Amino acid sequence: MASNFEPQVQLVITAPEPYGAALAYRMRCRMTLGVLTQLLAQAKKYVVIAAPFMQAGYGLSRGALADALRAALQRGVNIDVVSTGRSLQTLDMDSLRKDVRGNLRLFQPKANITDEYRLGSHAKFCIADGERAYVGSANLTGPGLSEHLEMGLLVQGDVAQQIDEFWRYSVEIEMFVSVW
Repeated sequence: MASNFEPQVQLVITAPEPYGAALAYRMRCRMTLGVLTQLLAQAKKYVVIAAPFMQAGYGLSRGALADALRAALQRGVNIDVVSTGRSLQTLDMDSLRKDVRGNLRLFQPKANITDEYRLGSHAKFCIADGERAYVGSANLTGPGLSEHLEMGLLVQGDVAQQIDEFWRYSVEIEMFVSVW
């Protein structure tokens, strides 16, 4: 639950250098990579992280975000990763499932399963414990996390719960299908 000192909605950006840190400071906003890493690092029960594009060597496969993902799984946090079939192949599943207490599930949009050339979902979001959620434009790629201008919001409370309910219902109606 949000404290009295933490806003219910915060602006989140990715911006290329030399603008990134200065722009975040000037606008009093958060950086995408930091927010996603923090959501994983602070999760107690579960995380859902979705992006149609992931890239080997970035995001969930290497670096701070990948380290936070592995640490969450080791502490027993259950994690759902949602992406296209091609992007899910960038994950090293043997490494991610080794010596962990949490459950890692992969989901793919049903439309992408039927036709690999259809994304089926262009949504980018991350939900932590149904209490906090990021919704934005950044993919889990090098450019999406450090080179492009991307914008999103970190939300708490009712809106985060609504996003969580959206995810659960989307799985229930098989808009997204578990593939591992």
